[in-house]
Amino acid sequence: MPKKSKNESNRFGQNGAEPSDNDWNLSEFELEDFLNLELPDDEEIDWSVYALQTRPAVDMDAFLSRVADSSSQIPNEDLTSLSDLSRADAALVREQWPLIGEPQRLALVTRLLEIDLDDLEIELSRFWRIVLHDEAAVVRAAAIHGLTGEVYEDLLGPFVQFLRNDPVEEVRAAAAAALGAYVLAGELDELDSSLAMRAEESLLDVLHDENEPLDVQCRALESIAFSGEVGIRQLIDDAYYAEDEELRVSSLIAMGRSADVRWRGKVVAELHNASPLMRAEAAYACGELEAHDGQRDLIELLDDEHEIVRLAAIFALGRLGGPEARSALDAFANAPESLESEAAQLALEEMQFFSQSDVVPLLNELLGEDDWDDADEDGGEDWDDTLDEHMVDFALTEFEDTPASGTDFDVRDFDVRDDENDDDADDDVDDGELDPGPRQT
Repeated sequence: MPKKSKNESNRFGQNGAEPSDNDWNLSEFELEDFLNLELPDDEEIDWSVYALQTRPAVDMDAFLSRVADSSSQIPNEDLTSLSDLSRADAALVREQWPLIGEPQRLALVTRLLEIDLDDLEIELSRFWRIVLHDEAAVVRAAAIHGLTGEVYEDLLGPFVQFLRNDPVEEVRAAAAAALGAYVLAGELDELDSSLAMRAEESLLDVLHDENEPLDVQCRALESIAFSGEVGIRQLIDDAYYAEDEELRVSSLIAMGRSADVRWRGKVVAELHNASPLMRAEAAYACGELEAHDGQRDLIELLDDEHEIVRLAAIFALGRLGGPEARSALDAFANAPESLESEAAQLALEEMQFFSQSDVVPLLNELLGEDDWDDADEDGGEDWDDTLDEHMVDFALTEFEDTPASGTDFDVRDFDVRDDENDDDADDDVDDGELDPGPRQT
């Protein structure tokens, strides 16, 4: 699954672009937020909650010396020194990083990846950019993983180059996984269509190349699944019937990401697969596709012998909601503290959130069976027109009771696309510098 998003916690600008020189000292903005806080009137105030948090100064030179010392054991809390690097510290890391031994570099990035996944407060994107072109393939792959999930427009080119030219399979697979966020952003009109198309074309090239390793093709399939382009459904279907289980597992991931409700029957059927990986990914897909027909099977999977399947079922039931799902999750949430009890608590919170929200149905549910049949028969030629008509009808219905706001509202004029481009991206990373050269065969 893709890496968690940190859009709300980082200090970067549009699309996660690097900040300018004036952005690094944010104390004046934090102070303004502090002074404008709306505080409760008749309650005792704990002022410590509103105290400005400042990180103690870090001697980066000393820290890097500890990293280079193979006998030094660095606690996890000290590794946060690499979070939110200042420009001076970033320059020091860039200068000294090649001087650190490969075993120490590998050990550090491995630990940082684990911390980055677990801690929403840590911001390592600037560090990952610095080590993205490391001579060690494991470090390059780790850096790509660290940057996966966000959409940095200036990194699209390097990711494409890694996918096409890196000599190491692990790096190409990581790049294929990272491009999924760009495909999704294009579908949501959060990324220029030409950039999204560049990502899609690179992924399709991989999928149509029989010489590509299976791992790279699997990651490419999972990423291209976000696309609504004609022909993607057939790629997923072909993978579903493939001989390799890894491809079949990826097909289930792709089904869930596609938001295509026509896959519901298949993902529900796979809840009974003999493979725990297939059962787990089928469960995740049931949640993402809101496949309520699989609810009873998902409740049964809470007793599965494999933890990955139980956790996937918990996630899916949280998405589906309903009294039976809530009752089953309550039992887990009230059990002794464990990974599953924590997952159940999170699932119940998500269920509560969606029960209080006006949830928009999956895009494909706006179309009737006849519309799907017509789209399939036409080979997708009239697909955009059909979908646009249903989206307009749906939006007009949803907003027909919206109070007037002083201006005429027409859903046909509504556009959430943000065309602003951030020019402050780090110039140290570009297509040329990150091109690892021709792939070795």
